[in-house]
Amino acid sequence: MPVPALRLPLAALLAAACALLPAAGASAATAPPDDDLDQTLAPDEEVATDEAVLDTGHVDIGPRFLDGDWRLAGRDDSVVPPVWHTPEDIVVRVADAAIQQAPDRPEFGFLDAEPGSDVHVIPQTQQPDVVWLGWNTQDPEVMDSVARGVTLTLHGVEGPGHFSVFLQNGDLGAPDVLWDGDEAGPQDIWVDVNTHTHANWVFTEPGVYALDVEVAAELVGGEQVSDRVPLWFAVGDATDPADAFAAAAQEASAGSSPSPSASASASSSAPESGAEADGEGDEDSGPSSAVLLGAGAAAVVLLALAGATALRGRRARARAEQEAEREGDA
Repeated sequence: MPVPALRLPLAALLAAACALLPAAGASAATAPPDDDLDQTLAPDEEVATDEAVLDTGHVDIGPRFLDGDWRLAGRDDSVVPPVWHTPEDIVVRVADAAIQQAPDRPEFGFLDAEPGSDVHVIPQTQQPDVVWLGWNTQDPEVMDSVARGVTLTLHGVEGPGHFSVFLQNGDLGAPDVLWDGDEAGPQDIWVDVNTHTHANWVFTEPGVYALDVEVAAELVGGEQVSDRVPLWFAVGDATDPADAFAAAAQEASAGSSPSPSASASASSSAPESGAEADGEGDEDSGPSSAVLLGAGAAAVVLLALAGATALRGRRARARAEQEAEREGDA
């Protein structure tokens, strides 16, 4: 039974956390099985076509074949029957009910948060009034078509703070960090077919975040398939999901993905895209104010994301220097 949502230290929240991820491939972790993760997906679950803000209840990302194409999609289990959405149509909203305090323990240094400071956490175990985000590889067609498993890859993150995903066993052992927004280069998670996993998703600052995520697999016939898309988050009650939708639309119109691995070009091109949109609006005989407002909001959000990327880089360099100093002292 879910416990009441309280602003507890993150370490205390993790005491009861457990999830299941088969040990194999690039990055893997195991934890005691959780009956709450048992589920069976129907082969004909609907794909919605409208925009949706996912802010409570159970949500998974995972691969599906949509009109014959391999896609990363989001499954909303908070409605009956469950429905799927393509990533461009969803924003995951992390409310202030998700606030916890960063633990004062050295093994949680990867959070890049001051001990005791507020962080927003999508928890590994379900909590009331907080979206419960995980991933699954349980679509029947996926299970029939994939040779063994899939690889979920984080290529980069843009946002106002630090982002990470980790698993934590119920015995409060060392956290198993799966994705760290400060790490350079792709970060892979191997997921066997017929797997359902939940982990801790931590955001150190409120605002709009974009995760550059790819799902790839080898099919039973030897074909390689992949889909790389941005996942958008609106973190904090004061963050309007409309800002995330506007930024997503701006990225889509620019024909690019939010990839901090190429942050210099992405950051420099974002304001130009906004300027070009404004310029085209001036030449247009009658653009609506709503369109101009949406483009302006998207430009502001993208500028903020670009600045945050540089900030995270400085944090990563500072952390590396501190580690080098400690090794030198030793």
